[in-house]
Amino acid sequence: MNHQPNCSEVRPLMEQQTTPVTSTPRRPTSDSFDNSDGNRQRMKKRLRINDLPPRNEQVEQHHLPTLIPPHHHQHSFNMNILKRAVSSNLPCFFIIFSASVEPKYIPSSIQVAIMLKKLFADNQIPIKELSMRVQAGERRFKFAPLLLPDCYALVVRCVPLDINQDTAQQEILKTIPAAVGFSSIHYHHRQRSSYDIRFTVRSLEQYQTALEVGRLSIGQHYLPLTTFLTGYRLTYCTACWKIGHIRDKCQSSVSCRKCLIPYTNGVKHSCQDIFNCAQCGGNHYSLHSICPVVKQYKEELKLAVDKALTSGAIKRSIPEEVSRPFQQHANDFPLLNQAKEMSDLVVTIKALSETMIRTEKSFNDLNNCIEAQHKSTVLHCNSICTIIDTVQIMSSWVQDSVLTQWENNPCPLSNQFIPLNVLTYNVQGWGTRALEVMDLIFKVDSP
Repeated sequence: MNHQPNCSEVRPLMEQQTTPVTSTPRRPTSDSFDNSDGNRQRMKKRLRINDLPPRNEQVEQHHLPTLIPPHHHQHSFNMNILKRAVSSNLPCFFIIFSASVEPKYIPSSIQVAIMLKKLFADNQIPIKELSMRVQAGERRFKFAPLLLPDCYALVVRCVPLDINQDTAQQEILKTIPAAVGFSSIHYHHRQRSSYDIRFTVRSLEQYQTALEVGRLSIGQHYLPLTTFLTGYRLTYCTACWKIGHIRDKCQSSVSCRKCLIPYTNGVKHSCQDIFNCAQCGGNHYSLHSICPVVKQYKEELKLAVDKALTSGAIKRSIPEEVSRPFQQHANDFPLLNQAKEMSDLVVTIKALSETMIRTEKSFNDLNNCIEAQHKSTVLHCNSICTIIDTVQIMSSWVQDSVLTQWENNPCPLSNQFIPLNVLTYNVQGWGTRALEVMDLIFKVDSP
């Protein structure tokens, strides 16, 4: 599996195992799985084992109901029977390796079981153990989980009879790809124009999402989707086929399920297909629902189980959230009982930090003001330089204009001597006495 991770697939078995999940002895696997040739071989071995001397165990009298009318039965149930009544069916699944995987790379069933357990652990999927792990062929392994409760089963209600089960199954798989183990439920005790379909969901996320939606579309119908209400399982013996005890507590020989004739070692059993009930002696299977003893037993078992569930003596398996690894954050668990000095130091450091922040902000504001003043000073200097250039240009033009008007003035020369000296003095100091020059020009231009 490690060498070819993409070449394997998991196929759930449609038939479900009925091994109870309790601490009591379990029935042999040959009684729970499909009837194949290998199972017949194991049945013969089991027959040979029954030829051994019986055990020194006495069967409890209250476990063996007598053939009396149903209303006279008063069964008593121990805790093992009550636990088995609410235990879950255990479907097994196959792991198949493709033909492209070389035989030397195919691991053993134990190695595959170890890989599966590690895979479940890496994905935080709670699983205890595998109740069975065998090699079922050259490239196929068969596994049975210890617990896959029927509470993961859903039922599509009121499917019209004109929609066959194959079509409905395809529509369900389109909506819930993780659905497996389809079976139809027909109600023969009353006439209905529809039937129900039961299936199991392998994905917890898809199971919970489907329940939240509560509806499923099949064809043009929008049908309700509900949980499967699991019935209470009977405790019965696979040797004598009587209810109330299991095979490990029975001293009887293994008998035929139909005719109740004990098997003989080395002799092939020839059943006449004559039904004989181990409970009431009627012409039906020993565990058939029409048996009055079985009916009475189921009624009493239901009352006892309901009482045990209410009192908390036993618990029914329910879907649980997938466990996630714990992650601790920095502030989840603060330290307690800190020293007063440390608290004062923390307060002081916090105050200093706030002061430094305010000081840094003030420095930034001051820096902005200095930059603004610098820009204003540069602008002022540029303005002064422009004014000086303008004055120098005007001085040249004004001086030429004044001298021209002076020379062309018709006044006597004696009246012009003093103004000429003043003009010469003022013109020579033009650079620093511009206002006086402008005043002189105004006087010259006046009549």
